[in-house]
Amino acid sequence: MADSKISALTAVGTPAGTDEFPVNQGGVSKKITLSQIGSYVDPLNNSSVATTASGFAADTYLVGSSITVPVARLQAKTMYRVKFNINKTSSAGTATPILTIRMGTAGSTADAARCALTFAAQTALPDEGFIEAFITFRTVGSGTSAVMQGVGTLAHRLSVTGLSTSATSVVKTTGAGFDSTVANTIIGASFNGGASFAGTIDLVQAELFNLA
Repeated sequence: MADSKISALTAVGTPAGTDEFPVNQGGVSKKITLSQIGSYVDPLNNSSVATTASGFAADTYLVGSSITVPVARLQAKTMYRVKFNINKTSSAGTATPILTIRMGTAGSTADAARCALTFAAQTALPDEGFIEAFITFRTVGSGTSAVMQGVGTLAHRLSVTGLSTSATSVVKTTGAGFDSTVANTIIGASFNGGASFAGTIDLVQAELFNLA
């Protein structure tokens, strides 16, 4: 088949994920779809689509926070971000709320804690708030080579009562070394409001970006 000038080709109406493009992979001619290109260049993301039932008095995995890590694409400066609202419906909980970033193959609290952000203690009042965490892979690799560092903020409606004794609780932590090369690894987050805490979460959003 003779080559055609681009100007002679018919314009695509609506691009489809199954549209194909030729590529040269290590000297071998192959094809790639628009969906594959999109998944490579766009940030990976997830979100919740429903309100989580009341709870969080114990460590609870956040639905919508999990993202499957592409094989061999983590690198130093890869970033994970998770944010969610929290409505504290019970006045009883006074513990320090903890957001834990986890990595493993389960996509649940069974996955290992890699970075834990402990915010200022609560007081015995209902409140509404918003929590956001920025996680950076400082290093990646096998054994104990991988290290992530996180900064988190907890903002809330009340001034120094309710969800926090701080107007805006800001915390930073650096996790211990771990193996980031395990296949089928999932990164996600869990939230623990502490004993007697009762609350709901309406929205969770998560992103994994700056991949190799």
